[in-house]
Amino acid sequence: MSKLKLLSIILKTSGMSKVLSSFLVFFLISAIIIWLVDSNVNSFFDAIWFCFAVVTTIGFGDIIVTSPLARIIAIILAVYGILVIAIITGVIVYYISEILKIKGSKGASEFLFDLYNLDKLSQEELKELSGRIKKTHKDH
Repeated sequence: MSKLKLLSIILKTSGMSKVLSSFLVFFLISAIIIWLVDSNVNSFFDAIWFCFAVVTTIGFGDIIVTSPLARIIAIILAVYGILVIAIITGVIVYYISEILKIKGSKGASEFLFDLYNLDKLSQEELKELSGRIKKTHKDH
């Protein structure tokens, strides 16, 4: 299994693709609202830059927001960003561990992929899968 295919499976089974896409939408909406409601933010790019500094917890301080709504959005964005970064870290660790497993033998994600696609497997692949299941059952 290719590394890209493995990453795709992990993103789908973990729900991370939905988390990332919803975070991206929230990030962009936050930038738009901050740009519109705060007089210290002069352009959409400045709003993106501010949101990036908030999410990454860098906090450059070159752009500050003063309106109450912009501050509330910045707080929510910071908490959401920290959670998403923590989840991404976990997914990356899992992805790397699966790559290491695959180097020695087939990993859990590939096994799950085979199970999800049972109807598409050839007879030879089904026999191999059956053998892996029997071996796993004997080991436990």
